[in-house]
Amino acid sequence: MLGGEQTMEEKSMLNLLEEGFNLGLGVASVAYNKVDELVKTTLDKVGVKPEENGDLKDRLVNEGKAARERIAQAAKNTSAKLSDFMPLSAKLDTILEKLEKLEAEVAEMKKGEKTEE
Repeated sequence: MLGGEQTMEEKSMLNLLEEGFNLGLGVASVAYNKVDELVKTTLDKVGVKPEENGDLKDRLVNEGKAARERIAQAAKNTSAKLSDFMPLSAKLDTILEKLEKLEAEVAEMKKGEKTEE
């Protein structure tokens, strides 16, 4: 782009970038309008008046916070149960190892008894 002149390839690339940008803006605009329309339709069906929208928003935000706290508490409870289980799991592994050793020893003893007969 020296001297202010652009090659055909550069113009083509700029056109593609501009079209892509405009396409993205168009999609965002249509999506926003559709969501806005959907929210207004839903509020009308539920019977919420436009002046009550602020109260509804506050209620929804509070419900979201409460749901987040319930999920966090459930995760804590599950985590606590898992941490209680983990030591038991380690003990179980130790017991299984000892059992395998004992089984091997018993098998060796049985072999020794058979050879002595």
